[in-house]
Amino acid sequence: MLTLKKVKELVEAPVHTKRVPSPKVLLEEGLILISKEFDHGSHLTVYQSGYVLFSAGKRNTVFHIHDCCGDYAYDAAAGRGDVIKEEYFENCEWHIRALFEGERKMEESQWKCEGAGQGNVCVSYHAVAEDWGEIADRTINVLEKIVEKEALHAMMAVLTKKQRRLIHQQFVLGKTHQEIADDMGISRGSVTRAVNQALERIRRKFDFETHYGWITGGF
Repeated sequence: MLTLKKVKELVEAPVHTKRVPSPKVLLEEGLILISKEFDHGSHLTVYQSGYVLFSAGKRNTVFHIHDCCGDYAYDAAAGRGDVIKEEYFENCEWHIRALFEGERKMEESQWKCEGAGQGNVCVSYHAVAEDWGEIADRTINVLEKIVEKEALHAMMAVLTKKQRRLIHQQFVLGKTHQEIADDMGISRGSVTRAVNQALERIRRKFDFETHYGWITGGF
C-alpha cells in the first residue's frame, strides 16, 4: 500500500513563493509519479514536482501533495462536521486525503467565483459554458460517492471472505439476519454474532467510532 506519508517522502516540499502550475502546464510538461482513476471520469495525478492535478468531469484544480495535511472536518457545511484526524490519513492510501483536498480546492474556487462581485466575470480554467453552481454541486456529489466507496473498500479489505459476504448481504442487499441465515443454511444467532464480530473488527482497525461516525451510524 502506497500511503500518503510515503508519497510525501518521495517529493520535495513546495516553495510557496513559486506560482502554482496550471493544469495545462502539468499535462504538457509534468512527469507523472503516480495516478489514480475513479468512477464518473474523475482522476488524481501526482507529478514528480509534488503537484497534484485533480479532475472531476470538466473541472480541474491543482495543489501540492504536501498541502494534504491537518485534520479534516468532513461535511461541516451540512451541520455534521465529522473530524477525521491527520494521523489516519497519513497511513491510508495516498489518494484518500487527496480527494478531500481536491474537493476543498474546488469549493474554494466556487467561493472566489461567487464573491467576485456583480461587476466582474468569473471564468473557469476551461471557460465551461455551463452554470458553475450546478457543476460544483454535481462535482461535490461525485466526490462524496468516491470517498465513501474508497472507505468501504478499505473496510472490507480487513474482513474475511465470509465476513465480507455477510456485510454485503446486510448493508448492500438489505437482507435481514433471518434471510441471510436461510440463504446460508445457518442459525440466525450465528449470523448476528458473525456480523457483530465483523463490525467490531472494522471499528478496531479504523477507529470509526471517532473518525467515521457518518458511516458506522448506519450500521
